[in-house]
Amino acid sequence: MKIKLLAITLALGCSSAMADTSVLVFGASHHGSCDGTRYNCDLNNSNPGLGLELAEPQVDYSLFVRGGSYRDSRRETAYFVAGGGRKHWEIGEDIVVGAGLMVGYLNGSGMHGLAGLPFVTVGGKLLQLEIGYVPEIHWKDRMMPATTTFNLRWQID
Repeated sequence: MKIKLLAITLALGCSSAMADTSVLVFGASHHGSCDGTRYNCDLNNSNPGLGLELAEPQVDYSLFVRGGSYRDSRRETAYFVAGGGRKHWEIGEDIVVGAGLMVGYLNGSGMHGLAGLPFVTVGGKLLQLEIGYVPEIHWKDRMMPATTTFNLRWQID
């Protein structure tokens, strides 16, 4: 896992010298389809992990690449590399909200290939909570539960 994360970090680090750098801290998820009324799932809602993001800020949006690794809901190590964009709005002197989408390669969380995640953000200019959502999906004769993810993005430069 450490070697994979190091390779992802180095690849991202070489991609842009002018980008804003953020640390991603993964932490939690909620599986709405697993509430016992429709499905009983043995999934873990604690998903610690770390990642790195490089973003190219524009006037009111950013394009980014990111990668990371976390303990997924199936209690296995997952890793990903993705690119995307996020639009943000300043709604107060130090409060920012936003919405974004990332698409990339995911190995974990029941996936091994191309995956996407829409998300919203709220927080300050340097520290934001990202909340992602994937609806329930039936894929390859399997049910993938609706999942809400929670992580922090801390801009360090």
